[in-house]
Amino acid sequence: MKIKKIICYILIMFLICNVELGTSINQEGFISSEVKVISQPLNSNEYEIQWAQNYGSDWAGGRYQGPQPIGDCNNDGENEILFAGRDGCLQVMKWNKDSEQYEEIARLHSPFHQFFLLRERMIGTPPPNAGGFAIGDITGDGENEIAATWYGAVYKYLEGEFKLIGFNSWIFRNGGGNGDCLIGDCNNDGENELIMSGGGGSPLDSVPEIVILKWNGWKLEKIATYDFPAYGYAYMAGLGDPDNDGENEITVGFTNYENRINEYNKIMVLDWDEANAEFVATELSKTKGWNEAPFGGWCADSDGDNIDEIHVGYVDPRISIFDWNGEEYEMSFDKEWPGEGMLIEGLNVGDVDDDGIAEVCAGTDIVHILQWNGNTYIEESLITDSYGDLAVLNVGDCDNDGKNEISVAPVFVDNGMDYYQWIFKYDLD
Repeated sequence: MKIKKIICYILIMFLICNVELGTSINQEGFISSEVKVISQPLNSNEYEIQWAQNYGSDWAGGRYQGPQPIGDCNNDGENEILFAGRDGCLQVMKWNKDSEQYEEIARLHSPFHQFFLLRERMIGTPPPNAGGFAIGDITGDGENEIAATWYGAVYKYLEGEFKLIGFNSWIFRNGGGNGDCLIGDCNNDGENELIMSGGGGSPLDSVPEIVILKWNGWKLEKIATYDFPAYGYAYMAGLGDPDNDGENEITVGFTNYENRINEYNKIMVLDWDEANAEFVATELSKTKGWNEAPFGGWCADSDGDNIDEIHVGYVDPRISIFDWNGEEYEMSFDKEWPGEGMLIEGLNVGDVDDDGIAEVCAGTDIVHILQWNGNTYIEESLITDSYGDLAVLNVGDCDNDGKNEISVAPVFVDNGMDYYQWIFKYDLD
């Protein structure tokens, strides 16, 4: 009996010591973009702050992106919104029509949270953060769950509270990290998977940048991976049908860590090959250096042609949009904002001004709102109330009025500045 207890203790301590790798920022290398499209900004006062929360000036106040943080996670017919950052918790927030505030209805923590608190008291290492999080139907029961990157944890609303129903720590047990997660059907079997993006480890023993987890009826199991040929990291991934073939593909940017100056980062589309049970990669573009590290691959129809475009952000304040021309992908738009904050994950698509047309929202330290005019994307509005490096920019109906809002927050601010989460609304009155 004593031997069993000792073995269990060793296994638990091994698990909790494998702390996830959040987004790390270091700057070296630069490559200029090949395509330039200039548009004249139009300053706009039509977007107002509906709500804001101050997380203080401490480092822990920085917020992380969640690819799918707006949705009905407790299956009550109304949307909630998830917030998380470097404070080791995941807030579930809901709009209160009476108080006209977003109020916390639940606060989630990683598996073995109590052990992490004990470890923090013993050696000072804080609990892990939810670098990414999403709302969607993972279990295939027709109801939504919450997923978070801390060990691929899945939470379900049961008996009046969110309960941890499963997790898979394979990435962390093998020395890797996980920056984001996305829920969707990436192998076109009619059921959703949990797409984990990250990587890490070491050049000789790296963890695949894309790891696919699937609910098998009682737990999450690893069913597929894609390993970038070089040692690298995928900060986030998108999912959609950008080649209009009726099947989903994963769109993702890989940052090369072996030599950020001389080796290429790459933006790729991963198409699932059912016969060989593997992803087939198509290269869209490549860049050099940390400043040109690609983030994301948001798939959405932003030009009104009923085909998803691929939207990519970079460490430099720059976005690129790729289109399928019927035979191959081509870059249809590229835009830089020199001197502004990093763009990174602060990129999303949706109808934010209730005109029936989707806008591309790009967050540097401010928010650029672009709209397709039939020929190119023009900047129709600008939100200047935000500041810092906006790793968070989400579009969705946060307050359940049938119209989209824009949720924005920085992951880095200047010393002495407070970390905020803002929700902006068009024509607030």
